[in-house]
Amino acid sequence: MSYKILVLVSEAAKFRLDNHSIIPSALYREGHDVHIGDIDTLSVHDSVVVVDRVRLSEEYLTGNDFPALSEPYASAEDFDLVWVLTGTHPEALADSFQLLWLLNQRVPFVNDAAALFYLNSKITLGAAVPQANLPASYVSNDFEYLTGLVESDEDRTWVLKPTNEGCGAGVYFVGKNERNRPALLQAATGNAVPRYEMYSRNIIGLAKRYTAVQEYIPNVRENEKRVIIAGDVPVCGFRRFHFENDDRANVTLGTRFEGLTLTPEEDEFVRALGKRMMDLGIFYSGIDIAYPYVMEFNLVNPGGLNYSFRATGIDQSSETVNTVLAALRAAGKIS
Repeated sequence: MSYKILVLVSEAAKFRLDNHSIIPSALYREGHDVHIGDIDTLSVHDSVVVVDRVRLSEEYLTGNDFPALSEPYASAEDFDLVWVLTGTHPEALADSFQLLWLLNQRVPFVNDAAALFYLNSKITLGAAVPQANLPASYVSNDFEYLTGLVESDEDRTWVLKPTNEGCGAGVYFVGKNERNRPALLQAATGNAVPRYEMYSRNIIGLAKRYTAVQEYIPNVRENEKRVIIAGDVPVCGFRRFHFENDDRANVTLGTRFEGLTLTPEEDEFVRALGKRMMDLGIFYSGIDIAYPYVMEFNLVNPGGLNYSFRATGIDQSSETVNTVLAALRAAGKIS
C-alpha cells in the first residue's frame, strides 16, 4: 500500500548520513509519494496549515545538495501521514508545537505532536518507564535541595542533565566529595545567586533553571545501548563505549560504537516498552538503556539507523519504515 507522506526536517546545505536523508529515501524506495518540508516554514493561511515543501524524485544520500523547496506555502494537510524528524529553534518552540498540534488534528503523525512535546524530555520518563527500570531520578531548580541530595550519601554518584538538551550538552557527574560540586550544581540550576547579585532579579527576572538529576548506574560503562524501536520492534541500534576520561558516551562526541545485540531479557523489555510508547502516541523512537535501566528517550530525530549502518554495513532503513507503517496500520492510525 502506498501513502502520501510529508517528512518535516530542518533545511540544510547538504544531506548528511542521518534520518533527514535515510528515512525519506527509504520511504521513496518503498514506493511512497514522499515530500520534504521545512518545519520552520509552517504557517496558517486562511485556516489551512501550509509549509514550504518539495516532492522527492530520487533517493537523497550523504553529500547531496538539499533540494530547493519548489512549492512555497503548499498545504501540509493533503497527506496520509506526517513524520516529524526535527525540532525547531527554542525561541519558536511554543508556536511550532502549536502549529504541529493543529496539523495533527487533521493528519496522522508517526509520533503524535502532543507526545513529542511532552515526552521528549528527561522530566517525563516516568510516564512510560516503570519506576523499577529508572535510576533514582529528581527534577528540580532548587540548588539547596539538590545540594542536600548529593551530600546525603558519599557513596552515591549523580548525573546532572539539562531537561531538554541532547548530544551530551551540559552533562555533569557529581558526588559529595567532588570539589567542583557546588559550582556544577549552581550552573545546572541557572547560577541564580551570582546572577541576582550581579543584575538583580528585578532586571533579569527568574534565573533558576530546571535540571534532571539521575543516580549514576555503574554498569552503564559496560552495557550502554541505543535501541531504535519501530512500533514495538527493536529494529536496530548500536552499543556505545565510553572514553577513559569521560563518563559520557554520545557518539556525536566521538566515542566508539559497534552493532547492537540484545539479550533475550533486553529484547522482551524493549518490546514491552515499545507497546507502552505506542499507547502514548509514539511509533518511532530511540531509547538509551543499560539494562534493566532506561536513561533517556529520543523521539524527534533519534540517531541509530546511521550508526547501525556504519557499524555493520547493513542498511535497515526499509525494514524500519515498513515496520513503522505496519504498526500504524495495526493501531488504526492509517488505513
